[in-house]
Amino acid sequence: VNEKLASFEETNKYALVEASPVSNSSFKHYIKVQGNVTTDENILIYPEFTGLLEAIFVEEGDEVKKGQLLARIDDAGMRNQLMELKAQRDLIKTRFDRQKRLWESNIGSEIQFLEAKTNFEQIDNSVKRMEQQLAKAEIKAPFAGVIDQVITDQGQVVMQNQNPLFRIVNLRKMYVEANVPESYVGKI
Repeated sequence: VNEKLASFEETNKYALVEASPVSNSSFKHYIKVQGNVTTDENILIYPEFTGLLEAIFVEEGDEVKKGQLLARIDDAGMRNQLMELKAQRDLIKTRFDRQKRLWESNIGSEIQFLEAKTNFEQIDNSVKRMEQQLAKAEIKAPFAGVIDQVITDQGQVVMQNQNPLFRIVNLRKMYVEANVPESYVGKI
């Protein structure tokens, strides 16, 4: 075996070093790191109202504007109750206005005026509270973005602050997070 190797070396003499002409060129050095693309506006939307998810108005991938209606939860007749309360408020307001005019004309008692005023303020506050509750039955986009995921299906019963409905992401304010080894920090 040694004789065969020796004969091969004598007949095939290859150069171990090769020379190249020197040229002026840019030298760029790259490092590769893995990173995550994230955004601060990436949230799950939970309902603030318990009930049947009556309608979903968006699909995955849809762009939405701030305040756009995404879904509606069945209000279980609260709209009808609100209409009744508003009708009662109108009647009580009429009584209050009449008592106020009488009181200002020095006709009638102070207690009648105060009772009418208190009744009107109470029913007016009840109407405002019911309107606030009804507003929670409509799920609206908190900011402009893209519907990344529709989590809950139409027709399901959703619980307040328990069942996520959508994931919405703002793709306009994104950034990359990456861990760079300490040896490269001074060179970047």
